[in-house]
Amino acid sequence: MDKIKSLMKHGFNLAIDIDADIFLIFTETGMTYEIFKDYYFNSFLKDPKYSEQRKKIKGPKIIVATPNEETFFKLNCEKIIPLQMNYRNEDRCSMIKQAVTKLFENNLVELGDTIVSILGTPGIPGGTDTIAVVNVNEYPPILKFYEFINTIEKTKGKVINEVLNISMELAVEGREGKSVGAIFVIGDTEKVLKMSSQLILNPFEGHNGIIFDKKVKGTIKELSTIDGAFIITEKGEVKAAGRYIECTGGNLNLPLGLGARHYAAAAISKYTDAITITVSESGGIIRIFKDGCILAEINPNKLNNSCSYLY
Repeated sequence: MDKIKSLMKHGFNLAIDIDADIFLIFTETGMTYEIFKDYYFNSFLKDPKYSEQRKKIKGPKIIVATPNEETFFKLNCEKIIPLQMNYRNEDRCSMIKQAVTKLFENNLVELGDTIVSILGTPGIPGGTDTIAVVNVNEYPPILKFYEFINTIEKTKGKVINEVLNISMELAVEGREGKSVGAIFVIGDTEKVLKMSSQLILNPFEGHNGIIFDKKVKGTIKELSTIDGAFIITEKGEVKAAGRYIECTGGNLNLPLGLGARHYAAAAISKYTDAITITVSESGGIIRIFKDGCILAEINPNKLNNSCSYLY
């Protein structure tokens, strides 16, 4: 039997046997899901071994996760729950942790749930080789951020979330293989501009660039190596890059070891109504600041410190 089909069979039957809440499949092109679909309709549903069991149990939610936008749109046409990942991880543990975060974000999982997942080495076609059992017993740190997002105006929340997605991509991928640091200031733009100045000629001046535009996001990544902050309005317009934050830190209660970028981000969030997001050049840690304090801290490169549930 084909290796991936065998993994699907044993993984899904395991999910049934342990009464898992979610059966989670990771895929890049959608082929892994096609293999599962073939097994599910042509083997599982016709297997008399599980006929009585199917009558007694509801069965797990079938969720298919992918970082590929084209694949995600194809999955939208299927009778499963598609889940779009924000970025590609470097290892299996981080893939699962990001997926669990996305499940919480979309209200698809609860504390105490059990997930059986099929996954493999990220970025390798046909690399599916692992069954993972995850007991969801804690909230990901990023959930504090999503709880905040749910309390603010919808458009502003979408803008902040999009900036976070870009920040995570920068933290994981860097720029041409090198780590980069960055600072994004979102909202209260008029006041922020008064409390900052250009370090370079503003590359966004007169362009009306919107954060959701793929070309604009690509430009931001290209410019991520320059000094200074990106200034973004609550509606998502990128007003400036290479902006020097001039306000002083004042009485900021920040952890020891943070550099000037983080103090500038904290200060501008304290003296304005802006939200700031920083990407640390050393380690790729993302910090979100509000009212001069760290609202959330995320390390996309190390989203889980344990692989003990993989086998």
